[in-house]
Amino acid sequence: MHVCLVLDDESVASKLVSALDAANRHRITVLRDIGELNQSNLTPDAILIGVQQFAALRENEPMTYLRLSRRSRIIVVLSSRELLDAAHILAFADAWVFQDINADRINELIDLGLEGHCLMPKQFLSRLGVDEIRLSLLPRLSEQEYETLRLLGQGLNNRTIADRLDLSEAIVKSMVRSVLSKLHFRNRTEAGVFAARQQGALEGSRKPQARAS
Repeated sequence: MHVCLVLDDESVASKLVSALDAANRHRITVLRDIGELNQSNLTPDAILIGVQQFAALRENEPMTYLRLSRRSRIIVVLSSRELLDAAHILAFADAWVFQDINADRINELIDLGLEGHCLMPKQFLSRLGVDEIRLSLLPRLSEQEYETLRLLGQGLNNRTIADRLDLSEAIVKSMVRSVLSKLHFRNRTEAGVFAARQQGALEGSRKPQARAS
């Protein structure tokens, strides 16, 4: 089986190549980017591609994507922290490999991908598993956005949040939109439920920063 790797992170590529070599089943080609793959005229059975490379392929080279997807299985390699960011494009891949969770099972994952299946880590099948990803993304929030999220967990409306934070209601409305976008909530209710459920974790995530200031 011919497996082609197009990954941004050399350490991840090395880890996957070692796992593939150990199986002694594959012919392996490592390329720098999707442009090099496109020019190579290779027809691998599986393409292991980094999530950023895959996003660029989908957005900038749709015809190349269609051609490659007809002849090869496309397996996206990403970290668990990138799952929510990449959710909108992962449906266009044949399978996914999480470099920080199941990369050691790469041979099994490729076999499943070739059959049209994807092995999802069990922690992502629970509400708390998705919560863990969102908690890891909290550093994206500014202090005011963090406070807005915390107050959403108390069921407060924008006007009350604005009074609490001494801000205009328009600014709070903008911050709510930013929180929903950065942490990938569908609506403010989902954000509020998350904040209420993870109240202790939210408080703990800001304590070291508060002491440093």
